[in-house]
Amino acid sequence: MLGGSGSQTKAYFSFFCCALPARAFVAATNWDSSKKFWFSFLTVATFCAKVLHIYAHCDSIPATKLMLWGPTFFVQDVIFLLIAFALTRAFQPKWLRYTASTAIIFGTLILSTMAAANTSFYITTGAEIHWRQAGGFNRDPASINTLLTGLTGLVIVEVLYIVGAALSTPWIYNGMECMISTWGSIVRAMFKPIAPYATAGLNMILSRWGKGKVFQNLKIYEPVPLSDYDEEEDKATPSGAPLLDHPPRPFDNRGWKIDWKKNIDWKLWLKRALVVFPTAYIFFVRLLRPSVSSYWFLSQTVIISPFAGVDSESKLSHMFKDRTLDGKTTALTAVPEFDWFPEGKFAGFRDWELDNGRNRHSHYNSTEDPLHISNLGKDILQPIKRALDSGDVKIKHIFVFKMESTRYDVFPLRNGTYLWDRIQKSYKNKKVPKDVRDRLVNLTRTAERLTGSPSRFHRNETIKPYGGINLHNSYTGGTFTLKSIEATTCGVEPLVVDFNHEYEHHIYQPCMPHILDMLSATTNNSKSDDFTNWPWRPAFMQSITDSYDHQDRLTPAMGFKPENTVTVESIDEERANDTSWTAEQFNFWGYPDSSLAVYFREAIEKAERDHERLFLTHLTGLTHHPWDTPNGTYEELIGSQTNSFGGKNDGLNRYLNTVGVNDRWYETFLDILEETGVANETLIVMTGDHGLSLPEDGNVTPYDNPLETNFHVPLVFANPRLPVIQLNASVSSVQILPTILDLLKSSGSLDEYSTRAVGDLLPMYEGQSILRPIITHNDKTSYYQFTVMNTGGSMVAMRSADAPYRLIVPLVPEVEFRFTDVKKDPQEEKAIKAFDFKSLKKTVKEDHGEKAAQWVHDAARAAQWWVTDNWNRYEYNPRAAKKPHQVWPSSHKGP
Repeated sequence: MLGGSGSQTKAYFSFFCCALPARAFVAATNWDSSKKFWFSFLTVATFCAKVLHIYAHCDSIPATKLMLWGPTFFVQDVIFLLIAFALTRAFQPKWLRYTASTAIIFGTLILSTMAAANTSFYITTGAEIHWRQAGGFNRDPASINTLLTGLTGLVIVEVLYIVGAALSTPWIYNGMECMISTWGSIVRAMFKPIAPYATAGLNMILSRWGKGKVFQNLKIYEPVPLSDYDEEEDKATPSGAPLLDHPPRPFDNRGWKIDWKKNIDWKLWLKRALVVFPTAYIFFVRLLRPSVSSYWFLSQTVIISPFAGVDSESKLSHMFKDRTLDGKTTALTAVPEFDWFPEGKFAGFRDWELDNGRNRHSHYNSTEDPLHISNLGKDILQPIKRALDSGDVKIKHIFVFKMESTRYDVFPLRNGTYLWDRIQKSYKNKKVPKDVRDRLVNLTRTAERLTGSPSRFHRNETIKPYGGINLHNSYTGGTFTLKSIEATTCGVEPLVVDFNHEYEHHIYQPCMPHILDMLSATTNNSKSDDFTNWPWRPAFMQSITDSYDHQDRLTPAMGFKPENTVTVESIDEERANDTSWTAEQFNFWGYPDSSLAVYFREAIEKAERDHERLFLTHLTGLTHHPWDTPNGTYEELIGSQTNSFGGKNDGLNRYLNTVGVNDRWYETFLDILEETGVANETLIVMTGDHGLSLPEDGNVTPYDNPLETNFHVPLVFANPRLPVIQLNASVSSVQILPTILDLLKSSGSLDEYSTRAVGDLLPMYEGQSILRPIITHNDKTSYYQFTVMNTGGSMVAMRSADAPYRLIVPLVPEVEFRFTDVKKDPQEEKAIKAFDFKSLKKTVKEDHGEKAAQWVHDAARAAQWWVTDNWNRYEYNPRAAKKPHQVWPSSHKGP
């Protein structure tokens, strides 16, 4: 969730807020001896931050332009340092000197902490911190604990800055002083011949104003005396290091004439050349540099970054002026009327509530959505249809597993994948020892059984498939865990805004618990022997904390009642005096997922005893970074050699160990279903909240990470009475809810009333049913699938079911467009990136052809419309985002 879904982002924000010293440090009495270090410290941090900033985005600008305009990206940094240098002077009176020194010290600490946090964060995640997200930091215990996991890297980088500053003291300070002195002498010499005329001119002007003769001799072009040169301090620094002396004036009393034979000093002129020519070149090139937003972004000095204004609409508005799509401005229309709708108010069905006999709300209408394609008119896939027609498939209970940080290729672990190749490369000559290979072969046996997908390892036994539909090309609806849960549970696209704010706004479709609670208002006969007449009981269980980023508010907003919710907090409260409870917390997140076995069993037994139908959603936590195991021990699953991106393989080994631990938990769960006698009547849905690009680039979180492996997750609909089917169609987690509804209706697992209600609700949802053939496109649009990227407000990823292309659409200026063709480039090593859309489209056309360029054009237009309509559906006002709880009026059709 949580770090993998943005908690590390917030952790770095928190450290920045609390890392300053507890009390002021004003080195006024020793300022002359310490200011050179503080200025070197500030310079090192500033330039290191800028180098990282350019490096992080250098592949978005052609190399020729980077070489030409690159030096100009440092202008803001130099200006900032010149201002800081001026504050190091020995001011009089003393209070001004104290103020200036305090500003330098605290400014250096703030900036170096920001730079160190950004560097450490980039090393960990592969992305820079978006400082505008700092306001979203939550000071809950989960966030604070996550903060501590990122503290070590920040401290290491800060120490490196200090060491670099110490080694470069006093050279950086003296170099800046030499540069100022050199330019000062040149400017003074240039203007000295006209100084008398300027003085006379100013006196004449001022005398006309009645001021008399003010200037006796114009001295405004004299260089400002520097404190270090008072009392002959230029001879040596306090440490004895030689200074770069003030260059002697090569000008005679007439100002310009030089005696080249007697006064020329080639060493002096070389020093001057080293100062004058680079600065003059940068100044000249900066005047010629085009006014491009990406150049301005790369020029920002680190101290400006938190205050740089960003507008989520600005990046989109520059793509296309026409905001309509197929003539539609929004997909919101009047609320559909259902004659079966029961009387009363139901959570999740706010739009159907009447006010003085009339409905004042609007609702998402799939028929008015120009991007929606329905496949409900298609017949169910034949193998599934035969099973349903036989009457053997009956769904009484539903379990939805949201598996934390679970990549597609670890469910199960497969031979011949990129991940398996990485494991082999970690051993000498790619030879995995037999004992390690045996562990790997049996690491994900339960996943192999549930998916019915062979791992392609040689075994002496064959694992019998459980039964069900396995999707090989499923993407998550959000790489931020809480947004991913909402996409699955509610069948909606998450809100395009940073972090979890969905609960504050209008979730624009009824979630699965809402639907089941509404159906139970009429279908509520617990005395019947026919389970289709029983009421539903939605429940949510996780053995970890739900305090992170207000999950404890999102869960009830999705329809799960507190009395049916289990978290580490409720477990601790309930089991405080229970001596039979032996589970131990594996880290600050909570207990191992397997500790919920007793709760699962109790929930099933209660449902069977009380004649209730159970809809249970379970979020796992063990596979979340830092991948702690319950007993703190790890098996050797990967070699210890250094990986291709310069790090160690310890993280990947820990991750695979937790994957194996949870696979055994899934086996325990299947045993519980068998032991309670409900296995044949239970639908199991298993999917990842997001992937993890740890094997590809070493990153431990999907934060701002566009690699395909962060999106590609397993998706299984398992039931012993379903045939084993392997599907390669492009699908998304927003299709899970409509597929569940379609399966309940088509299998005869609902009574007459519920069947009718579900038949009317099903077409309202965006996602196509996976039970039926996926329609990849029609004559107006492709079937686009959107993913709101962690943390939500910076980028949207999209693909279409009819093409192998992926497009990352930035919502803020500091993020680039990105295009890849995953068919030709599965590992996305040749991504095309650009800050502006026209440049991206041009490069795509040159490298991939007209067809790909047209797809990029159409996809970008679709994204522009979709993002704006996403805000409309949630009644979210991006312009009022800084004012909490401000939303669009429910009747409003758009910003």
